[in-house]
Amino acid sequence: MAQPPAVIPGYAAADSRFTYDSGTQAGAHMNLKRKVGLFLALTLVSTGLPLLSASTASAAGGNGAIQVIGACGDILNLRERVAGSLIVTITIPSSDPNEVWTLTAQQQDYNAVTGGREGNPVDIVPNPMPTLAFSLAEGGFTTTANFTDTSGLTHGYSYTATRTSPTPLTCTTQGFWTTPANTPGPVAPPNPIGRPDTPPALTGATEADSGSNDVLLQFDQEMLDTAQGIPAASRFQILVNGVARTVTGVQVVNDSPPADAVVDVTFDGAALASGQTVSVTYRKPLSANQAQLQDIDGNTVANFGPIAIPAF
Repeated sequence: MAQPPAVIPGYAAADSRFTYDSGTQAGAHMNLKRKVGLFLALTLVSTGLPLLSASTASAAGGNGAIQVIGACGDILNLRERVAGSLIVTITIPSSDPNEVWTLTAQQQDYNAVTGGREGNPVDIVPNPMPTLAFSLAEGGFTTTANFTDTSGLTHGYSYTATRTSPTPLTCTTQGFWTTPANTPGPVAPPNPIGRPDTPPALTGATEADSGSNDVLLQFDQEMLDTAQGIPAASRFQILVNGVARTVTGVQVVNDSPPADAVVDVTFDGAALASGQTVSVTYRKPLSANQAQLQDIDGNTVANFGPIAIPAF
């Protein structure tokens, strides 16, 4: 990873605090991955971590605290109580106990070395985090819960608080916490879009069903399923028991939540029979402008094959 610059673009330092100063909320989200990467590369893994003020912000932590202030003035506090235990608190400022708020929240873990997502997001409301309740002492509607703080992982917490009465309002904020382990180099930025910072790779899971005219190949992350991510049929070669078939279609299907993707390649001729073997080969185009298998960030799939897939 490249060394971070002396001054972080999009952040202004004042009295040991970092304040997000980059454009609109949408712009903040679009630029989060780049800015967080620079921020996390710095040595802020000490006590007394700085305050972050943003609708979407991130930091690395360890034996300290992080406060993320959302666009509504809502506050996400992440604080290490003791080693291995993280306290997460959400507070929505209000002076009216009669307001009606609903809350959804998720935890998503990331690999601290690669930034790639570890597993799928987990709903944390109402267990272990209770629903919002009014607290005069806390200055609004609040909730808190304890979570396991696993070293070497980045823990991401995101929530949406919605006021339905007396007037509608929606507040959405996310924050990240990392307690580094014995990992090489600086902690990598989390990847809130849920994909590793590497090109999609085959998982080894394949399928060819008897009676069908297609084969399925699974990849390890979500992939681009629009036109630019669907290569021409001619980029694939299909052999059934050594006899060439004409590829008639290619489709990318992401699972939900998007942890993996399946590439579905269809071909002409007779339907597959049990015991036959399908051989699949893919060659990416030389030009990066041509449609090809890739992730959302434009990392393209390398050539692969031939891969033998038995029909059953």
